[in-house]
Amino acid sequence: MWQVLGVLLLAVGFLGSVCGVEKGCQLWESGANGNVCCTLCRPGNRQVTRCGPDPKELCVPCEDETYTDVPGVSVCQSCTQCIGLQKVKQECTSSSNTVCDCQAGYRCGGTGCSFCYEECGKGQQPLPNRTCQVCPLGTFNDKIHSKCVPWSKSCPQSNQKIVKNGTAVSDIVCTPESTENKDGIEWTVAAIVGICLCLVIIVALGLLVTHMKSKKLKMTVEEAMPQTKDGLRLVVRQEECSFCFPQQEQGSSLESVASLESKQKLLVSV
Repeated sequence: MWQVLGVLLLAVGFLGSVCGVEKGCQLWESGANGNVCCTLCRPGNRQVTRCGPDPKELCVPCEDETYTDVPGVSVCQSCTQCIGLQKVKQECTSSSNTVCDCQAGYRCGGTGCSFCYEECGKGQQPLPNRTCQVCPLGTFNDKIHSKCVPWSKSCPQSNQKIVKNGTAVSDIVCTPESTENKDGIEWTVAAIVGICLCLVIIVALGLLVTHMKSKKLKMTVEEAMPQTKDGLRLVVRQEECSFCFPQQEQGSSLESVASLESKQKLLVSV
């Protein structure tokens, strides 16, 4: 008789699983007066009575919007309602409560995400009062909802140097020092060479212009000089005395002096 009853219960359980939540008791034991006593209800069932002739009637599924995840309880709990900044992550069933989550930009707090609070972004850090604080000067945070950490005090490699201080969202910026110095030296040498070339060209052009002008002036003066019978040009030299008489083209210097004395005597007699 008990074997037949067991088979019938299994068949009922199978039909119940196909249609939805299985109804009744999952485990039971023999009781007085031919009854059975339930020791474990099926998931999503609450116990209505412990012992009775039919194990199926000992437990019944939880009503809509209620659930139980504890075997053997007589009362189902109400499903949690996701409200405010919350959103439903998983719907409530007869055997499990609603799973809530928070909207974008907020994080869950409390047991089972009972409330939501603001999520701190990069460049901020969370405070105990569930607010966000901008990273203090000298610290940064490049992650979501994390604590700010101090800037690095030196570059990770010995051949690097700091070229930019950190910000609220990033650490210091380093670059290889050797490469930068090499580029700077090359540019400096190139600039000096360029300046020297320009100065050399300017000086050379100045000397060339001066030489051409001097040569042209010399040619002009020589062309203006009279020529002798032999084809030679006379060179005019500047007299060193401040007051001189021009010499005669013919005659000696004594004749010039005598002529000068005669002229002086003639002026005195007059």
